[in-house]
Amino acid sequence: MPKKAVVMMTLFLLILVEIAIAVPKTKPPKPDKPRKEITFTESASLGLGNINLGQQMIDAGILYVQDAISTGTISSGDSPISGFEILTSLSGALDLSTYLGSYDGKWIIIGQSGGFEGSIVGEVAVATISGKFVGQGTGDFEDHKIKGTFEGSVNNFQIEITIQATISYTEK
Repeated sequence: MPKKAVVMMTLFLLILVEIAIAVPKTKPPKPDKPRKEITFTESASLGLGNINLGQQMIDAGILYVQDAISTGTISSGDSPISGFEILTSLSGALDLSTYLGSYDGKWIIIGQSGGFEGSIVGEVAVATISGKFVGQGTGDFEDHKIKGTFEGSVNNFQIEITIQATISYTEK
């Protein structure tokens, strides 16, 4: 091999070595740990004295409610949230001729070492309520997410709801 070719080949190899040193070494990302799920049914009671109807206004046969507050206790089962206190803040509208309406708002479930908070949307039909919710864990539940549906009945300002929910989390 001629001397000129050897020099060129050496320079070429040196350039490749410099490029190889300059290129950062990346490792493939670790796959996410699979999320575990707990699915459960709970009930909650929101009773007279635990509901503040917030600001109300009637316009053209529609009752508008802003920032109604209710509190209660999640009271049955052996789920991770059994015994926790629940507080909701809702706003919505109810057609007084059909008793059909809708609402949305925020909620928080509080236990001794953490809980959940999130949003809620739902419907009212005569003396029944239904809806769905999503939320994020706090405290000991920091990595947990909750979602679910609920339905219930309203009788003399007593609200009884049944909650179907799933809590998902990554095992540490």
